[in-house]
Amino acid sequence: TGLKLIVNLVDGLTGIHIWGDSYSTDLKPAALISFEERVASTVVSKISCEYGVIVKTLSAESKRIPPEELTTYQAMLRFYQFLADFSPETFVSTFEALHRACTHEPECGLAWSMLARLYSLNYSLELFDMETPLEKAAAFAERGVKLDPTNQRVRMTMAFILLFKNERSTGLAEVDRALQLNPNSLIILENLGYLMTLFGDWQRGPVLINQAIEQNPYYNTVVHYALWVDWVRQEEYEKAYAETLLFNRPLLFWDPLLKATNLGLLGRIEEGVKAGKDLLRCKPDFPARGRLLIRHYIKFDDIEARVIRGLKEIGIDIL
Repeated sequence: TGLKLIVNLVDGLTGIHIWGDSYSTDLKPAALISFEERVASTVVSKISCEYGVIVKTLSAESKRIPPEELTTYQAMLRFYQFLADFSPETFVSTFEALHRACTHEPECGLAWSMLARLYSLNYSLELFDMETPLEKAAAFAERGVKLDPTNQRVRMTMAFILLFKNERSTGLAEVDRALQLNPNSLIILENLGYLMTLFGDWQRGPVLINQAIEQNPYYNTVVHYALWVDWVRQEEYEKAYAETLLFNRPLLFWDPLLKATNLGLLGRIEEGVKAGKDLLRCKPDFPARGRLLIRHYIKFDDIEARVIRGLKEIGIDIL
């Protein structure tokens, strides 16, 4: 009376079972067609998205290889390892590996794009004391687009750079170009929704994020930040606070920043003060640098003002 499909992913070299799942449906023709589409998209997203099984497995293996011995593909995996742990050691090795990859394979647009994204992350978050100017990130991203203009990831990175350059209309157009390359792909759909939202497309951005969350169990949890921004815009602070609990990036100062701001706006001062202390432990110079850091990711004065007000409520004054 029904159909059960069991899917397994096995390492072809070692025979080690890496991942498995099962899916069921009834035998009605209409159900079978939708089942086929749902299983295909779900399996693809689980194994090949930016935080999927393949990346998690192979990037962990790449940690054992010195940066100077990494292939271009392994250098890209090292980049995803950095996205997973944001550690200083992984940043340095990724920085070296991607520079080497771009030197050895200068025609690889995706390598240039990943190097641009690495630079822009350090620029916008002030993670590590290394020279990663936005101008260089922009040059790398432009080179990536020139070499590989039909690659969604490359286009997405260009949009990230335009966000930090405060080019909102151009950036939103770049997101649209990336989306049109493959509107049905779940691989980076939530990231495109994230960028749409931060650029100010309050209608399409959150819808795209929630669609990706519903369909992709390995979605990038950072997108809850964009949903948080949208709820703060609407002054729906309880709903915004629910997003802070799903953001879950404890190594980034934005994690306690979201909670401290939101608790201040909700009047939950004692809890907010604790989150504020966590924020200052992550980023001791935040009172002096906070306004600039907030503006990297919030492009609207009314939302920025609410963030500053929330922090003030729990005792953090931004210069």
